[in-house]
Amino acid sequence: MDLTTTDKILANTTANETISGFFDVGESDGAFLMICAFLFVTRQTGLALLQSGFVDQKNEVDVMIRNIVDKFLGGFSYWLFGFAFMLGKSKLQNPFIGLGRFAVDVSVQDSLMGQVLVVFLFELTFSTIVTSIVGGAIAERCNFKAYCLFSFLNTIVYCIPAGWVWGEHGFLNKLGVVDIAGSGPVHVIGGSSAFASAVMLGPRLGRYAHGTDPLPMGNPVNACMGLFVLWWGWLAFNSGSTYGVSGFKWIYAARAAVMTMMGSFGGGSFSIAYSMIRNKGGMDIVDLINGILASLVSVTAGCFLYHAWEAILIGAIGSALCCLSMPLFDKMGVDDPVGASAVHGVAGVWGVLAVGFFADNPIPLGTTNGRSGLFRGGGWYLIGVQSLSALCLMCWAICVTFALLWIINKIVPIRMDPNEELLGADLMEHRIRHSQIGISRALSALAPLKVDLDDVQKAPPIGRNPGHEQCIDEIRAASQKLYEWRSFMEKVSPQKKLATDVAATENIAGNRDSFKLGNKKRNKNNTQALGLSGRYKNTIGGPTQPYTIAGPIDENQAQKNDPNFAWID
Repeated sequence: MDLTTTDKILANTTANETISGFFDVGESDGAFLMICAFLFVTRQTGLALLQSGFVDQKNEVDVMIRNIVDKFLGGFSYWLFGFAFMLGKSKLQNPFIGLGRFAVDVSVQDSLMGQVLVVFLFELTFSTIVTSIVGGAIAERCNFKAYCLFSFLNTIVYCIPAGWVWGEHGFLNKLGVVDIAGSGPVHVIGGSSAFASAVMLGPRLGRYAHGTDPLPMGNPVNACMGLFVLWWGWLAFNSGSTYGVSGFKWIYAARAAVMTMMGSFGGGSFSIAYSMIRNKGGMDIVDLINGILASLVSVTAGCFLYHAWEAILIGAIGSALCCLSMPLFDKMGVDDPVGASAVHGVAGVWGVLAVGFFADNPIPLGTTNGRSGLFRGGGWYLIGVQSLSALCLMCWAICVTFALLWIINKIVPIRMDPNEELLGADLMEHRIRHSQIGISRALSALAPLKVDLDDVQKAPPIGRNPGHEQCIDEIRAASQKLYEWRSFMEKVSPQKKLATDVAATENIAGNRDSFKLGNKKRNKNNTQALGLSGRYKNTIGGPTQPYTIAGPIDENQAQKNDPNFAWID
């Protein structure tokens, strides 16, 4: 009997790619994962808004552009080799690296087509966000071309250790490490890499010239909007990491969402109390934003393994660690404009360890391999594995990031030229010139140094229409010529006098008790006793001319005699 087409497809499943682990995804699970992946893309938007709000206004567009670059260059490298290193299956795979499915492209005859594609899409969003975490830490002084290379190659920094934790081949996975949504692979890797990058590039020019206090934010509204968008995306981040809603998965997806919010409540409560105590009743928006983000990072590893009060406590501790470590890093001279090292690195390590203390066994799911945390009577094994995981991920990220940046620096200098840094990446890298934020002052200061700034000086300020500016200049020039002609005619024709002539004003003064001079009203009798002097001009332009008044004047009548008449006082 002939096999049906479906039977042929199912029979084509290769022995080394059985439906298990990540690829155990049904139809409803796949639909749920795709929706979460779509929502998670908005998290990149939130990160871009957040970072643009923290940096100087002359670099805010550059930060946005770098987040765009991370999405397509980092996504391209993940498709090319990242997915293979992380979750690929082949005879060459080993506990250190997975190999298989390079340049992902699944045919319709492959029985795992749907599973592979939906898993690739979901994991792709994780990979690109890690590079963006690093981008915030090196903002305002990293060369754009060097950053593009880093964005493409940083996939190596993330995907290999992510395979240790999540891949069936990974040595940490085989030991029983638990990390549901990435406190370790995403945040410890991203935060540690951010720390290494900030150390290697050094602080921004003048960063610590006036102490270690945080610099003023460029756009606090953008930062707050970024927090809200990240908050929204985090629900997809954590809930989607159940990898579906079939069976009991939907129950734990719901629990993941609720515990994510509970964790942020704990972090927000701590950060606002801490900030008000530290600032004697004032509220520091940096403490609030980063405290909430750190709490979200902290509950990510075990998002559906906790009870509500545990999530609140874990979030509060994560927020505390972040708020206390940010000034510590500044005292060490590690300049991290957005606090990524503290938010993702420090809080991420705590998030990994928290699983070892508080994790519940999510029956009937096998997430923890039947183990529980230390405080739930599970013994020391889980906390030991979690500690090993945090240490391995942190060491890998720091060492490989240093090596990667060192190599890139041999190709393209990773640090911006000091003159370019003073003028800002928006102008020097993207020809976007802001108004009223000190760009003109910087250009003027650098001009005597004979710095080649011809190209950027021609860049028009954003928000203006050069065509309209030219039209207005032409109108002004024409008005000036008209005024000069009128002045000449008055000189050669004495009978044409302005409305300020005393004889003309006396003819119209009798019908008024008072008159208005500028914004002041004066009594007629008092004015007649005064010899007033000042300046006038006509409204179409031209220089002002002196006037002398010996008596009252009707301004309306004066304007009838000279339509271009106007007082200046």
